[in-house]
Amino acid sequence: METLFDNEMIVKNDASTLTETKDNDVSVIILLNKNFNFSVSRTPYDIPLYGKKMWEWVALACPNTNIKTTVCTEESEILTLIKPYLGNQKWTIVLYSDTPLISGATLQDILSYARAKDVNVLNLPKGYVFNTEYIKNTESLISTNITNFGSKYDFFEVNSNETLYEAKHILKNRILDYHIQNGVNIEDKQSTFIDAEVVIENGAKIEHNTTLIGQTYIGKNCTIEPNSIIKDSVISDKCVVKCSYIEQSRISENMIVGPFEKIINKSN
Repeated sequence: METLFDNEMIVKNDASTLTETKDNDVSVIILLNKNFNFSVSRTPYDIPLYGKKMWEWVALACPNTNIKTTVCTEESEILTLIKPYLGNQKWTIVLYSDTPLISGATLQDILSYARAKDVNVLNLPKGYVFNTEYIKNTESLISTNITNFGSKYDFFEVNSNETLYEAKHILKNRILDYHIQNGVNIEDKQSTFIDAEVVIENGAKIEHNTTLIGQTYIGKNCTIEPNSIIKDSVISDKCVVKCSYIEQSRISENMIVGPFEKIINKSN
């Protein structure tokens, strides 16, 4: 079961491995922005977005990289905040938890630019790239021109219920498009909801009003019929699920489930 989820959404976030370059000389600090203007009941950076917390989407854009996190507010002084977390890598990328749409491809472009220009400080629309040794020894951060990279969504700031709604819509479609590109027949994107860690094999058909949650696996040539909810379960190849609820269960190959079944903690 563990091997089913090794990809953990990396491709869905269009991520490239930042550490493919020599010496693995990149570290990332994610600033967990409290953002007191955000009118939600929980800490904004922990808001769940399709099975991942908001800050975890930022982390997924830089896989296989040394990542550290620290809480910040709008009043935090950037150098004071990050200096205790600086490592020995040549480059330190500082990102914010409220930019969950940032992609790994954009971060790779940013890092390539920093290397080519051999910058000490690269000021991003929201965040920074630092030469680590330089930033360890400087006492003040001189403002530089902001350099734009990627699309308008890479540094899209989620700081209100309205922007949260927009970000959720974009992430939802990224996940659905990823599965469609990998040979999954999704009948109706508008009424289909799939979490980040869900794995669906090619040839599967997902019909309308379907919700796939958590660490769920859908095998080859399965059909998930309308109004089904599947959570943290394995649906083996060539199964049909008809308008049923399945949670923490494993369904064997060629099974027909439903209609109107509720299966929890079972192996069929």
